[in-house]
Amino acid sequence: MTDFNVLEKYLGIDTHTYHDNLLETLNYYIERYVLNVPFENINVQNGQPIALDNPSMIEKIVNEHRGGYCYEQNRLFCAFLTSKGYNVYMVSATIYNGSGWAMEGSHMALIVTLNQKKYLVDVGYADIPKAAMPITNDEEIVYDVNSEFKVSKVSDHTFEMKKKVDHKWQTQYQFEDEPKVLADFEQGIAFNQNNEASIFVQQLLISKATTFGRVTMSNNHLTITDHGQKEKKNITSGNYKYFLYRYFGIKDINIKTFD
Repeated sequence: MTDFNVLEKYLGIDTHTYHDNLLETLNYYIERYVLNVPFENINVQNGQPIALDNPSMIEKIVNEHRGGYCYEQNRLFCAFLTSKGYNVYMVSATIYNGSGWAMEGSHMALIVTLNQKKYLVDVGYADIPKAAMPITNDEEIVYDVNSEFKVSKVSDHTFEMKKKVDHKWQTQYQFEDEPKVLADFEQGIAFNQNNEASIFVQQLLISKATTFGRVTMSNNHLTITDHGQKEKKNITSGNYKYFLYRYFGIKDINIKTFD
């Protein structure tokens, strides 16, 4: 069984105050995680395997100050919440990019059942609220410094996660409320690591939540979002390491994207 103490210390979790299986505690865990662990696909860009077990992912986070994308982040967070006594399981989702759907079922998210109520939890997506999202018929809104978010019902077992953009609700992804295991994502994992049609193979993406918004880095730009206001900085092979350390705490790493 994994000892998560080192991860909790890295995340700055107050285990004395937050230890009960309450929604407040769940949201606290989510916030501490996303404020300290970036969403990133550096391993994919470098042609390296992703971290799909607890020891290697904790090593990546704690010692390298790195993160990962959905399979790495949500799988680890699922194990962490389970160790805390939460009723949590993985589900598959399909991302909508604004003009079309990605590979079906290739995104991993989590569902937590708490006091007979279900919540969508996702620490492995580049733009998500720092809290659990209720899965209810009345579409409860979760407010975040970045925007407003909600879960909408499509059918009995199908739902959509939506974000408000320019005063309109936009679907971010659709998910199925059906428990999955890591092996169910085998095709998606292979596709997003190796297939040139995958956005994660095509370009670098690093994104980290902040108390004031979000910082996101791509092949060409670093975008700082501060309470809805955006500032862009140019990224080059000569300055990317500075920005990696300055905004994400990642140092001593070469990214083939800039070779």
